[in-house]
Amino acid sequence: MSTAPVTTARGSVVAVLGVFGAAGFLLGQGLARVPAMRDAIGADKAELGLALMGMGLGSLLVMPLTGRFVDRFGSRAVVTATVLMACLGWAVVSLVTTVPMLLLALVFTGVAVGVWDVAMNIQATHVEQQRPRAWMPYFHAAFSGGAVLGAGTGALAAWSGVGLVQLPVLAAVAAVGGVLAAARFVPEGGEGDDGGEVVPRRGVTRVEILIGLVCLAGALAEGSANDWLALLLVDVHAAPEAFGALALTAFNLTMMIGRLLGGPGIDRFGRDVVVRGGGVLAAVGILVVTLVPSLAAALVGGLVWGLGVATIFPAAISAAGEVRGRGNRAITVVSTIAYGGFLFGAPSIGFLAEHFGLDRALFIVVAFLVLMIALSPVMRDRPRKGSDLAG
Repeated sequence: MSTAPVTTARGSVVAVLGVFGAAGFLLGQGLARVPAMRDAIGADKAELGLALMGMGLGSLLVMPLTGRFVDRFGSRAVVTATVLMACLGWAVVSLVTTVPMLLLALVFTGVAVGVWDVAMNIQATHVEQQRPRAWMPYFHAAFSGGAVLGAGTGALAAWSGVGLVQLPVLAAVAAVGGVLAAARFVPEGGEGDDGGEVVPRRGVTRVEILIGLVCLAGALAEGSANDWLALLLVDVHAAPEAFGALALTAFNLTMMIGRLLGGPGIDRFGRDVVVRGGGVLAAVGILVVTLVPSLAAALVGGLVWGLGVATIFPAAISAAGEVRGRGNRAITVVSTIAYGGFLFGAPSIGFLAEHFGLDRALFIVVAFLVLMIALSPVMRDRPRKGSDLAG
């Protein structure tokens, strides 16, 4: 094995922003039409919930292999292929007529989305490590911005009476943007701490598991808001449906703002401090929403909840990418653990809500955030390869 240093290009920030934005746009425009999908197949709530789990199941089936795919083919090839697969999957969704067909289409789509997500985070970690600034929160802000734009476009299509033909049309837009951006990705292989070629260590390390638990808590807090915040305001606080939708939109916009602020925050205070502070903010926001009988307070609590949770997931991905000798594999492990929170969080909270009420069911999210705060020291920054570069 050669001991000569392995040099790599620094990569394009704009390219990574473009791929993250395309991913958010594709997901947002698809999820915005869930009611139309339900009507197209004549599903009840239970059947629709089962079908929608297909995306999470598909992602978890293949996500653990993504690090190996990227090691072998590079993130540019992996992202390009999965962008096209994911967009094809959403196009197929527009044609399904039964619950089993929707389930299969979403499993296929989930496989592509899961691998795409991990592979673009691997490239994002490489680009970030070649620079002295924290870029990961900005990349995830691009995803949030894309999701808001996609959901808004989908809502406009629904308001205009456009059917599910919207899905393949907007998926094609996302495909063009994602493929063009991914074309500027660069190989991720780089120097190890000793200047030699990186040889991935076998076996999952303890630090990966701890970072994964931090990421799991962040994913659970984010996913529970998207799944339950609007319903909580309507059912528990007797808010109008429009107010619940407005609060959820505000939550996602606040997340985007929090991610834009997260980069400078990490640069100034350190990743562990920002994650710990975010966990405290998110926990306080949830407690305000669930315990204070006021719509105004609930709205403020939802905004604080979004601001607190914004930087946790991207910070955990950055930390995983710095695990010595693991790199791509560590990002894969942490992402897979986090997606378990997205997949199983909704049904778990739903089960608890049936027995104890939705407001009390969300206390489990607070418990995970407390655990995350205790584990936050594992998120401490490690020196980046680009620490001596101009930017």
